[in-house]
Formats: sequence, structure tokens, C-alpha cells
Amino acid sequence: MTISSPSRPYLDGKKLNKIEQNKAAKDGLLVGPEIEKFAEIGWEQVDETDLQLRLKWYGMFWRPKTPGQFMLRLRVPNGVLSAQQLRVVASIVERYGESGSCDITTRQNLQLRGVLLNDLPEILKRLKEAGLSSIQSGFDNPRNVTGNPLAGIDPHEIVDTRPYTTELQNFLTNNCQGNPDYSNLPRKWNTAVAGAKDNFLLHNDIVFHPVEHNGEMGFGVWIGGILSSQMNAYAIPLNAWVKPNEICRMTDAVISLWRDNGERDKRPKGRFRLYLDSVGIDAFRSDVEQIFGPLTPDPGSVFATEPRSHYGLHPQKQEGLSFAGLHVPVGRLTAQDLQDLATASLQYGSGEVRLTEDQNVIVVGLPAEAIEAFKADPLVQRFPLEPGTLAAGTVSCTGNTYCSFGLTNTKDQALTIAQELDQELNLPEEVKIHWTGCPNTCGQAFMGAIGLTGTKAKNSEGVMGEGYMLTTGGSQGENPTVGEVKQKAIPADQIKTVLKDLLVEQFGATAKT
Repeated sequence: MTISSPSRPYLDGKKLNKIEQNKAAKDGLLVGPEIEKFAEIGWEQVDETDLQLRLKWYGMFWRPKTPGQFMLRLRVPNGVLSAQQLRVVASIVERYGESGSCDITTRQNLQLRGVLLNDLPEILKRLKEAGLSSIQSGFDNPRNVTGNPLAGIDPHEIVDTRPYTTELQNFLTNNCQGNPDYSNLPRKWNTAVAGAKDNFLLHNDIVFHPVEHNGEMGFGVWIGGILSSQMNAYAIPLNAWVKPNEICRMTDAVISLWRDNGERDKRPKGRFRLYLDSVGIDAFRSDVEQIFGPLTPDPGSVFATEPRSHYGLHPQKQEGLSFAGLHVPVGRLTAQDLQDLATASLQYGSGEVRLTEDQNVIVVGLPAEAIEAFKADPLVQRFPLEPGTLAAGTVSCTGNTYCSFGLTNTKDQALTIAQELDQELNLPEEVKIHWTGCPNTCGQAFMGAIGLTGTKAKNSEGVMGEGYMLTTGGSQGENPTVGEVKQKAIPADQIKTVLKDLLVEQFGATAKT
């Protein structure tokens, strides 16, 4: 497919910030045919805007902290990966030695680190052969489509989300060839499909939640979830119900209204929820009807009290089979980890793994006779079935080790503190602690019972350094809440003490003897 420069009348007459001007001058998808040339001439010779902006349309992120070593974000709809796909990813990461690694993201996705631009053409070819893609996985594009990590094997599922997440990905990306209709959005766009009552996905821009209407299974539509530096709020009901074959048409109606009318001058104001609030939900619903047609009222979705834990061994809906939820500390994987996961999935299970939004892995299709051998495998010692209570609930963004936006070293600090507190405290149940290195909140801090957002703070000696804003009260379930700010600037070297006191005072933790 040849992607030509699209006509975009919705930009006519609008005041555009610098980023929008660059996007209007040359669509990000148009660098695709130039990637071979970029690889030949080297990153130092590539136009700066192509290098630092437009390559993100192909998942390739320039990182000022590691010049020449890029981050490559994939697309893994519903977080489903085969053993062969894991091996392909492992071989890519392995090429870069100590500079290479792989992170599970909070969108059931993978990000590869240390990637070199001269390898990108071959990497994209190998990904395509493996049924993977990185197209439109970054910046102002529709991001990875998420769903129930237990889709198809969940005894409690209402619908299998895999066909729908794949359909939406293919629709939004033109079957991973690049879709100019959605390649110049005001900001990023998040899409999700719930498959069970406890699939909490209301932090997305659009969420399809399964519910029956007059005996027919379809989806209630929720819109406007946002976690950002400007606002943190969960999605609200559009009061619309769609048939399964209408989810793409509904997505187009909602996303195109925002694409054509959203803010493109003041970039922090560009997110969909801010546009939705400026219009009002009733007026926006009327606008959707003008495009989609008359809307069927939503009969009302039912949510579970709280999300299930995937850790440990659990029966699948298929008789005699189980799935195993493994804890991957702060989502960080090496090439060897990826190979070992692939091997274990083939040796003990069906040859497939699932990624979760809390940055962990599920191995599926384990027959009863394989369970004991699986439990004894060295992989399960590295990635335990039953992690420590603090480690179990810990989620972390990349942090400033690689990300230029990061103000703090979240992954290392989160991992160290979780391990130490698990040794020092007894905790009656898992507590969600979300770490994010900056106000962009990729670590979803406001969703955590405890949230830590990177900032700057003075230590006891008055020296400015790494610090965190503390939020508490975030929850997921039938009555979800976003966290509230409790302290604005805690020095990083005091965070462990603050967390320990908080866990004792509010979450029933007691000291281990």
C-alpha cells in the first residue's frame, strides 16, 4: 500500500501549535517508505522532525538519554502472544546485549529498548512475518487495543474479546498498513473491550462493555476516560448500546468528532475528555447520532466489586486445563526471559501467553499432569505464582532511566522498595501501588490505592532532587474512584518510610517479627 498525503479540511483555519504544524506539513505515516534510506544514512543524518517525531508512527521512539538507541513499541491486541512471537521479540532484544531489554506496558503491550535505526527495516519485516506490528503505536494515534487477558479461557467471561480487539486494531490501522484517517489525532487515543464484569477499563477513551439488550448480546459504550497531567477521570456512559458488528462504526463516529473539532493549539488541552467536557455529554451524544444514526439506550452494564487477581493457578473454562498467572517484577524482561517464557508455554501449556495491564504474564493451557513440573521450573522461581503482597500490587512506568519525561527512577525504586517492605511487613491483602515518573502518568498513578507521581523535592539538607507526589484512594470496580493528592513533594529517599507508615495506618500492615 502506498500512503499519500491525506486531505485534512478539519485543519483549515485552525491555529496550530508547532507539533501540529509539523504533522500537517508531513503525515507521520509518510516516513514509512523512507525507513530504508534512514537505516542506510544513519540517525545522525535524518531530518530532526522525522527522527524525533514522525518515526513514532512506526513505533520507533528517539530517546535523548540514549542517543542512537531507540525504544520500539509494538502492537499486541488483547495482549495475546504465541511462543514463536515471543522468540522473535527475544531475538531482537538479544542483539543489543546489555543495552537491550523489554518492558510489559500498562496496555498489555511490549516495548523494546536499545534498538538501532539501521536494524529497523529488518525488524519490521520480521515482526510482520510473525504477525506483529508497530504501526501507529505512538504519539497522536490509536494505541494498542486492550481486552480481557483471559479471553477465550475465562470461566467468568461474558464474551471472548479477542475477535473484537483484533477487528478494532485492523480498522484503526488499516490492517496494520497504516490508516491516514486516524494518523493525525489531537492527542493519543485508547480503545478497550471488556469481556467480563471485572475487566476494569474505564481509563480508556472508548470502552465497549458487554451487556444484553432484548436478548441480544452487544456492548454498552463508555467514553472519556483520561489519565493525564491535566485531568484524571474515568469514562462515563454515552447511554448507547451497539451490536457487535457496530463497534468500529461507533468508534469512528466518536473519534472523528474529536479529530475534526478537538484542540490543536494548546497541546495539553488536546485530549478527548477535555473536548467532551467542553461540549457536554448530551450535545456530544446528539452529534454522534448525526453520524451513526439513532442510538439505542444502554440497558446498563454490571461491574464486579473489584478486579480478580490473576496470580497463581486457576481452572480455565476448558475442562482439565488451567492458566498460570506469573509475577514479572515491574514488567521488565530480558531476551533470556522471553525465550524461557516461550519454552515454558510450549513445554507445559498451549504455546501461548497473555500480557496483563498490571505488567504481568499468564501462561495458558496447562493440563493437570503438567502442573507439578511447571511449578518446579526455574522460570517460576524467577517469576513467582504467589509474589509478595507489596510486589504483587506494584506497577511502574519506565522512569528516567530511558524516558526523557521521567523525573524519577521509578522502576528501580519501585522494585527495591516493594522487595524491602515485603520483608518487613505483613499485609492482609494486595494493595495497588502505582508509580509514574512524571505527570503524564503512564504508570496510572491515580488508579492505585496508593499513587506516586514523579516530581522534584528538597531533601532534609535542602538539596533539590527526585521526589514524588502521593495520592491515595484510587480504586477499580463497581464504584471506582481516582486518587486524591495527599502530599505534593516527598523526597525519594523518604518514600519508603512514608509508604511503610501509610500501609500500617490505613491498610492494616503489621511489622514482621
